[in-house]
Amino acid sequence: MPSRRHPWLHRIAWLRRNRCSLLLVALCLMILANPLFGSLYAGHRALGVSFLLTLVLACWALRLRRAAMMGLLVLAIATSIVLVLSPHGHHWLRPVTNGGAALFTGIVTIALLRYVLDPHVISTDKVFGAVAAYVLIAFTFACLFMMVQEGGKAFYVVTANEPGGELSWSVAMYFSFTVLTSTGFGEITPLTDEARSLIVIEQVLGVMYVAFLVARLANLYGHATRR
Repeated sequence: MPSRRHPWLHRIAWLRRNRCSLLLVALCLMILANPLFGSLYAGHRALGVSFLLTLVLACWALRLRRAAMMGLLVLAIATSIVLVLSPHGHHWLRPVTNGGAALFTGIVTIALLRYVLDPHVISTDKVFGAVAAYVLIAFTFACLFMMVQEGGKAFYVVTANEPGGELSWSVAMYFSFTVLTSTGFGEITPLTDEARSLIVIEQVLGVMYVAFLVARLANLYGHATRR
């Protein structure tokens, strides 16, 4: 008689088939860990490097071509080095770091969307990938908001919510999610045209992403029922 497989082997096999679930869990853990370690500059650096490493592993899980993988790896290493070397406070390296992180995150998001929206059958892994891509869109714009803020005071933060009115990474990430989901609590407002333009683009992407994804799923479901 064939021996039964251990339950842990079933779980490992499921995770291997649904690698995007691990990416989504890692992103959620980073969001939860940010209030605990993000206030410390060393913790902020460690979280940033961990985030870039997670995205590199995501690219590996998506089985990108070797040339694309090597290019993203070089970009991730360069961004991590600049992140570690950039001093605390306002410095010309900070916009470079945020810009590099935004570029890298945006490229990974596009690669993930290509996997999610390909014409093949929708799987559980693609559903996890769709949610992870949505989170990465917010992360990308959070980096862009930080880059714009480093160039000058581009956002006003209510001091009752953030002493000093500084746009920290935690605040930028929170604000990006409120913009992407069109929540708009109102305690953070843009002060420059560049910031307003980024907000408009993210709002449009947030609405169109949900609409396009629902239409795509409905279209695939319709093809499946007609077979």
